[in-house]
Amino acid sequence: MGKQYLKALRSLGVKEIRVCSHSKARTAELEGENDITVSVGGFERLECHPQPQEVGIIATPTPSLLAAARHLASLGFRRLLIEKPISLWSSKIDCLESELAQQGVEAVCAYNRVAYPSFHEVRSLTGQEGGITSCTYSFTEMVKPDWQHRFSPEELGRWGIANSLHVIGMAHGLIGLPKEWSAYRCGSLPWHPSGSSFVGAGRSELGIPFSFHADWGSTGRWSVEIHTLVSSYRLCPLEKLFRRASPAAEWQEVPIESFAPDAKAGFVEQLAAMLHRELQRHVPLVPLARAAALTRYAEDILGYSNTRS
Repeated sequence: MGKQYLKALRSLGVKEIRVCSHSKARTAELEGENDITVSVGGFERLECHPQPQEVGIIATPTPSLLAAARHLASLGFRRLLIEKPISLWSSKIDCLESELAQQGVEAVCAYNRVAYPSFHEVRSLTGQEGGITSCTYSFTEMVKPDWQHRFSPEELGRWGIANSLHVIGMAHGLIGLPKEWSAYRCGSLPWHPSGSSFVGAGRSELGIPFSFHADWGSTGRWSVEIHTLVSSYRLCPLEKLFRRASPAAEWQEVPIESFAPDAKAGFVEQLAAMLHRELQRHVPLVPLARAAALTRYAEDILGYSNTRS
């Protein structure tokens, strides 16, 4: 993930970059780069004096995100972009948000799907058509057989927060946070005892009705469908946008232009908004309070506790 951020920063022409890594081998290729300062040994050993508007990007493994954010704040960073999910527990995100706010730190969660060019295209098109009338989304996971070797039991047990929140956050970035909902779940997986199938419906803070579905034992995939009085739109895969203008019409792909097509989708746009506040009215960022709200919603519909035992 760090390499993706580095590529995005270079795409934006950023000339002074700090890179902090546990492993010297991972930063060997950066040696001799005049615009990059490398620190090895992990964030715990990082010592620096950040510039007033310097942005700290935290892309450690999930268990270290909270500690890394606190350490960078203690060094004097006052602008932080923290990788999703920040924490697997909403209560811990709430605590971090309160701590950083007291220190005057502006912190946002890196929900890069709400910075996708496809997201902004559908938001613009639906606005031209009078607004969104309803939404449905699927967060079916394409389960891989090696997951139990790649991820910890704790992370897998809360996989809806660790991973599925990407698509949930994208859908609710378009229609507003959930305000009221009913949710049902059944089944289980060896690594996810709270359920394997999830369905529900509700209404967003903007009054938009929505429904959701996920069946982690079947063949679906992530998708978001948005409807207006004029058209229907489908994001599947999420990086692409399709439009249907009538019930009998075929889905037609909508051309999408990207500033940096070689960079990971949404990274350049999200970083541009962090570096230049005037862009935030075009590219919505996700403050920690909103990230905590999305995580609480996921805890409810997926059957998780909201505090760590």
